[in-house]
Amino acid sequence: MTNQIKGCIALGLAVLCLPSVATAQNTSADNSAYIRDLVPEIRDLVSASGSTDGKARGLSGAAQEIVEKSGNITMRETEDSIVLSVTSDILFDFDSAKLTGKAKATLTDIAKILESMPDSAVRVVGHTDSKGADSYNDKLSKSRADAVTKFLVNNGVQSARLKPEGHGESEPVAPNEIKGKDNPDGRAQNRRVEFVLPKT
Repeated sequence: MTNQIKGCIALGLAVLCLPSVATAQNTSADNSAYIRDLVPEIRDLVSASGSTDGKARGLSGAAQEIVEKSGNITMRETEDSIVLSVTSDILFDFDSAKLTGKAKATLTDIAKILESMPDSAVRVVGHTDSKGADSYNDKLSKSRADAVTKFLVNNGVQSARLKPEGHGESEPVAPNEIKGKDNPDGRAQNRRVEFVLPKT
């Protein structure tokens, strides 16, 4: 099943669920919260639906093969970018910006991908979940992006190509809470480092 079809199914399910939610909860406030919680997941599926064959335009064949074999790297497309993502739980311990031992294999794969696209500038963007103060999350996400950037430079990627950024909790790809309750799975998805490359 292609990502495009998955995105359409997600949108259809969201619409179909709204009447039952309205009946069960019977308040516009609850319905609004329900829609708000669905939006990030639907947005992420739809943004990933640009490629109907599972291949990203502008990503080399060798790079796509690395992504497929890695198991720790996910890929999605936006209108003008290819976004590679690795969850922070693979790269860092809790509340830390020091790379773990198991991070090295995955980041070595990222370095190989970037080496296969030597003319592309890369934004290295750290993200957190919503736990903690905004200012702390901004700082932690930037420190993690810096640590990843340093590893890539030490493994052959030109520093001039890399721009580390910390976006804190401001750009979730999944809900941190659902109907006011903690969503650990969603928070785990939001703790990530992304590598944003322009489409060629």
